Order: sequence, then structure tokens, then C-alpha cells
Amino acid sequence: MNVKRVTVLGALVLILGGGLYGGYHYYQKTSQAKQQAASTQKQVDKATKESSSVTTSKKTSSSRSQAVQKILDQYHNQKNIGVAYTDLSTGTTASTNGDTMFYAASVAKLPIIAYVQREIATGKISWETKFAYADAANSLPSAMVIGGTGTLQNKNHQGQSYSVEDLTKRAVEQSDNQASNQLYYHVANANSQGFSAYLESTVGAKTYSKTMSAKQANQAIISIWKQDQKASQWLEQTNWAHDKIGSLPVTVAHKIGINGAANNDAAIVLSNHKFALTIMTDGWSDEQVAQLAQKIYAVAK
Repeated sequence: MNVKRVTVLGALVLILGGGLYGGYHYYQKTSQAKQQAASTQKQVDKATKESSSVTTSKKTSSSRSQAVQKILDQYHNQKNIGVAYTDLSTGTTASTNGDTMFYAASVAKLPIIAYVQREIATGKISWETKFAYADAANSLPSAMVIGGTGTLQNKNHQGQSYSVEDLTKRAVEQSDNQASNQLYYHVANANSQGFSAYLESTVGAKTYSKTMSAKQANQAIISIWKQDQKASQWLEQTNWAHDKIGSLPVTVAHKIGINGAANNDAAIVLSNHKFALTIMTDGWSDEQVAQLAQKIYAVAK
């Protein structure tokens, strides 16, 4: 065989082989690049879709809050009512006379309950912690009246101790004044500086008082709800579960407060779009509070 022909043929084979090899790798790189580009585009499309969804959600939430505000604007000149609304998914708000101070009655138990659960969460106390009944608790400034609702007042407290869970459940479900006073005395007032700092950071009040604004009470019940502890469930099953805001056709976790003309309710409304709603009044009936709650629910649910 001719050596030159062999050499030429070999060279051709090498060239063809190299071309095929190079073409194969070029195809691989091109294919990988296309796959990577497609994957990147999918990620971009997903991010865009999610961003669009969030934007749409915010716009919808803002629209609901604006609808609530239109309703509340009708009550702006009525100085015997204060209302605060907060969309729990986005934080958008609406209010009328939201900073006006009202006698809160038992709604003022909410900051104490929130602080107790905060102390539990930080390990300072537990639900099983027991406190000896202290008569001095009923004499503290801003303590609840000795009588009122609840069953603790009917017990003989001589030498008796009560767990934090028992006291908190009574304060929430029965709105037990003496149970709330014991928690105030043993937990909140026992660490007065810490309690004051907590009040300022959560509800914007420097000192504890039974006088509160709708915005402050709304922040207090939102704080309890976000803690996601036992009080959240107890708020759904109080002795007044279906009164006032509780008359809505969905589950409502709420705390009412009644004393004389004061007729208040602070609530978490568990509709499709969860929201917090506090209505503080001086002289309103349960039915009036319920009717306003219904109007707000119709545009916020």
C-alpha cells in the first residue's frame, strides 16, 4: 500500500474524528446552555409571578382597608366611639377616633395577659408556676374591682395558691377580676420596669391603666394572637363568645369590657382575610357594636 495514501487517509480520519468530537462537545455545550437559559427563565418567571401575587395581595388588602375606612369615616364626629382595624396579613389599618382614650373596663386585662405569656415564652415563669393568693393585689393602682365577674371571688383563699394557667384561663374565659389582679400583682407589677417597657413597645403606653384607646387595645390583642399560646384559644371560648363582634358568622377570638356606659370589644376575626378589630364606646348597646362589626366584616372578610 502506498505510504502517502495511508498518511492522507489517516489525516482525514483524524480530521473527521476531531470534527465529530468537536461537534459533539459543541452540541453538548449548546444544549447545556439552552437548558440553563430555560431554567433561569423559569426562575425569573416564578419570581415575577410571586412578586405579582404579593403586589396583587397588597393592593387587595389596601382596597379592603380603604373600604373599612369609608365606613368608619361616617362615625368620625361621634366622640363616644373609637375604632381600630388592622389587616393581619399586611398590617394595613383603618380607624376613627383611634387615639381617643376610653374607659376600657375588662379589655384592660389584655396587656397583662400578653405580658404573662411573654414571661412564659422567655422562661421567667411557666404555666405550672403557682402563686399564693395575695389580698394586696386588689389594692394596686388600676386593679380591677374586687367583685365583678368570675368565680375566684367565691373561694376561701386562706393558704391557697393558684397556677398561672388557672389564673390566666379565668381572666380570659370568665373575665375574672381577681384572677387578673393576681397576675398583675405577681407577674406584671413584680417586674414593673419590664412591664412598663413591654407596654411601651407593644401598645404605646408608658404606664398600665384601665383607660385605653382603640389602637392600644387592638395592638394588645394582636400581641396575644401573635404569641400563639393558650390564651388565643381561650379568647375563642369566653362566656361572651357570641356577643358584640362575636356575633359575626365566623370564629372570633375576643375580649369584651363592660362597666356602666363603657361597652367595648377587642377581637381577632378569623375570616378568610384575618383582621383585628377593636370597638370602644361610651353608651353604645351590644346591638350597635354588633351592627358596626357586621358592616366592617362585609367589606373586610
